[in-house]
Formats: sequence, structure tokens, C-alpha cells
Amino acid sequence: MESDRFSSFVLYIERVSKNIKRIADDKMAPYGLRSSHVMCILQLAKTEGGLSSTALSDACGVDKAFISRITNELIEKKYIEKDEKNATGKYKTKLILTEEGVKINKILVDILEDCFKHVDAGFTPRKLEVFYEVLNKIDTGIVGLVKE
Repeated sequence: MESDRFSSFVLYIERVSKNIKRIADDKMAPYGLRSSHVMCILQLAKTEGGLSSTALSDACGVDKAFISRITNELIEKKYIEKDEKNATGKYKTKLILTEEGVKINKILVDILEDCFKHVDAGFTPRKLEVFYEVLNKIDTGIVGLVKE
């Protein structure tokens, strides 16, 4: 039945999401960070020259108000800063990692690697590749439905 498949899918996605947030909250608490900060730091770390708030919002899949709150907290904690010297307008100013932000990103990456070693242990590289391909297609399909 389609409804059973849907229920199982939503249950698994929700449970995985909640548990990832719990793990991130637990691991990041010593640094004064929560799971909501993690994605922003990771996205900024992988972009050369930083991201505008709008681009960061898109990259993290959250709304601009949420990004505004999170980035203000990260600025306050001195993990990110506005790149004022390369600013081209109030809303186009890019956010970049500070030296402390780069250090915390390294810690995040190490934590993620440890987590993935544990989670990925039972899978071949090919199965993981297929899993992420399928997950991407599901995401793309759902985003398409939302836009309709």
C-alpha cells in the first residue's frame, strides 16, 4: 500500500533527522553551538569567499529569518563575520568564517567523520552511492511538488 510506504518513509526521515540533531546538539554543546549552527558553518566552510544570507538560506534549505537568527548568534560567538571589505550592498554582503570558525569547522568535520564511520560500517561504497542518488531523486521530486 502506498500509505504504508509513505508512513514508513516519513517516520524514518523524521527519526533520522531528530537523532542527527540530538547528536549534533550533544557534540557541539561544549562549543556553545547547536545543530542549527552546524549546517551554516559547514556551508560557509565549503565556499570560497563566503555566502550572502540569501545564498546561505538556499544552501541550508531554511528560510531567511532562521538564517538571520543563526548567523547573528554565530557572529556574536565570533565564528563568522560579515565580509565588509568586499561588500557590494547591504543584502549582498557575504558571510565568512573567522579564524575561530575555521577551527570549529575542523572539529565539526572530525565529529562527522566519526559518525559516518559508525553509520556507514555496514554498507559497501556502491550501496552508499546508490542510497545518496535515490535520496537526491526523492528530494528533487518533493521539491518539484512543493513548487507546483
